[in-house]
Amino acid sequence: MNIEIADRLVALRREHGYSQEELAARLGVSRQAVSKWERAESSPDTDNLIALARLYGISLDAMLLSAPNPEESEAAREEREVFEAAQAWEDAEEKKQKKAWKKTKEKLLWLLTLALMVGLPVITHLLRLDEVYVMVITVVYLITGFLLDNWHPGWMLYLTVPIYYMVVARLLG
Repeated sequence: MNIEIADRLVALRREHGYSQEELAARLGVSRQAVSKWERAESSPDTDNLIALARLYGISLDAMLLSAPNPEESEAAREEREVFEAAQAWEDAEEKKQKKAWKKTKEKLLWLLTLALMVGLPVITHLLRLDEVYVMVITVVYLITGFLLDNWHPGWMLYLTVPIYYMVVARLLG
């Protein structure tokens, strides 16, 4: 890599307000790799060049060619606008998908919790584990919490404890 390109990489990074660490994190490379690119000791691979161009919203030509003419800068500006629009679209779609998944996951966790609120008392009583019902609930709560991130609404399982013991007392009494 030549020093002109290295200087351009430094200028672009500073222009966009990134530190070497932040840029490295966005690209999934080490800070040392970014530093070597900026000192012209090594060159970014093709994937990283494309990622840099997308991140900065410019074409590869604008990033790598040394003397753009005014027509090229207009083309580069148009290309940057297209990149920005495409990136905004992708970000919006990703946000929409995450929001939809979050709603679906929340509904499934409520359904699981309700099923456990009905099923655990029955299973625990059939297995004659009446004295350890609170421990069963706690173990199930911890397992679903850690594995499924079901801390809420999983806490509702504890609402079944007094009801369970009232029903068991009537059944056995």
